[in-house]
Amino acid sequence: MLKTENSNVESSSETNQWFDDLISNLRVDELLLQSDLLEKHKKEVYEAMITGDHDFMHNYARKASSAFFIKNLIDSYFIELVERKARPNRVALELSNSKVLVWAEIENNDENTEDALILSAAKVNNEFSKFGFFISYTIVELEDELSIPIHYKEVSF
Repeated sequence: MLKTENSNVESSSETNQWFDDLISNLRVDELLLQSDLLEKHKKEVYEAMITGDHDFMHNYARKASSAFFIKNLIDSYFIELVERKARPNRVALELSNSKVLVWAEIENNDENTEDALILSAAKVNNEFSKFGFFISYTIVELEDELSIPIHYKEVSF
């Protein structure tokens, strides 16, 4: 794609504004840090960056990345379930750093809800597996008379 002179100017202007905002925010944080008014969490991050604590920084980035992707994965999954008109009786989740375990109870022989649960997970897994995140599911029917495993948390659906 060819860029016109105007699009380069706009791009350059947007880039300059982004850097100006970033530097401004860093200067504010610097003043707050020097005044010992910076919130504890941000202070820990800056101290790790300043001292070169790579373990802390990578662990922080991993946790933030996992939280971001897991939240979006769960949101996408429930949107899919709603769009497919899934009607599970109960749904429970177990979260880890890279996956979401789903436990769902459905009516006996409810093939439509079972298909919706399976297809929703397949679609979300297709979208998020490239980032290393996925859903694994267990589907039970009422007649199975199984309780939600104790390490799962039931969610309203």
